[in-house]
Amino acid sequence: MKVIYLSSESYIDHSYTIVEELQKHVDLSVFLQAKERTEEIDSWCNKFNAEFYPRKRFRNPLSIFKEIIFLRKIRDMKPDVIWFNTMTVYQLLLVPRMFKKYLVMMHDVEEHPESRDKHGKLTVKLTLMLAKKHITTASKTQAGIFKRRFGFAPKVFQLPVINYYSGQEHDIIPATEPGRVRFFFFGSVEAYKGIELLIDAAEILEKRGLEFGLNVYGKLKYSREEIRTRILGLKNAELHDEFINYRKVRSIYSQNDILVLPYTQVTQCGPLLIGFSEGVPAICSDLPGFREYITDGEDGLLFENTAESLADKMELVIKRKVSLEKLKKGIEEIAMKSFSMENLLEEYIRNFESVL
Repeated sequence: MKVIYLSSESYIDHSYTIVEELQKHVDLSVFLQAKERTEEIDSWCNKFNAEFYPRKRFRNPLSIFKEIIFLRKIRDMKPDVIWFNTMTVYQLLLVPRMFKKYLVMMHDVEEHPESRDKHGKLTVKLTLMLAKKHITTASKTQAGIFKRRFGFAPKVFQLPVINYYSGQEHDIIPATEPGRVRFFFFGSVEAYKGIELLIDAAEILEKRGLEFGLNVYGKLKYSREEIRTRILGLKNAELHDEFINYRKVRSIYSQNDILVLPYTQVTQCGPLLIGFSEGVPAICSDLPGFREYITDGEDGLLFENTAESLADKMELVIKRKVSLEKLKKGIEEIAMKSFSMENLLEEYIRNFESVL
């Protein structure tokens, strides 16, 4: 079976995990699209013998001609199945006219609230309009949302544990103060990720007189001054308001004890899947997108979506009433067995075969 997989730099980490395993089992050709070539992209392409294909901005009138040339090249390769890890707007307009056997990943059937990405919103709308029967989702939670909305279930390419960073050279980050439990938030700070809940919970813990560490790693994308002031006002917190280079990710996870994901809405969560690979447990909001991956009390913790509940869970960890070692063992025995790419492979192959 000849499969062509098209991804983008936005999903370079989980695509790494997927491609690494799929190439052992199917005739897989890989293309990576991005606006410009980087050292990271070069390394990725070299590992998988993948081809880089530059793309232009949607507003550039040359974009559509670039896409036509690219898709003709794909057609000339005569694949059995083409799998797009999201599509560009022009691909959505062209692909249904050029191909029959293709799949397109929809990561966010339920869009993130307060999203300002107009191009992303247009892409979602066109995907649902023009390629609905070819859609696959990245989680069972998103598949359930799709079925309730449209009356039939899409195929699911469950996102696996992300092992990308364990295979990269990484920068060494000095260890933070030892002895205290070190909580951390990782990823761009957007409105739906609930950073205010985490700040509220940290304030509650400080009022209780508890000692702990809190590191926030990621670029502040909204209410920057207000959030920055609140975090820096915590005596136990440090803010790293910057885009986190991929070389720093392993050190960040290794220098902290437990990830906190206080999201108010979740589709899939890359930081959680990286944590599984690095053996770092997480405290997550009690939402379907997290319940799909977390076995509460075994390989992670769920809190009841309030600052008070989050503070209570964090206090249990601080006072060692919840064993981090037990959670780490649970990741190895439960999460890794359920969501490793090796264990998800059969479902991926079955999805490809169903298209044939």
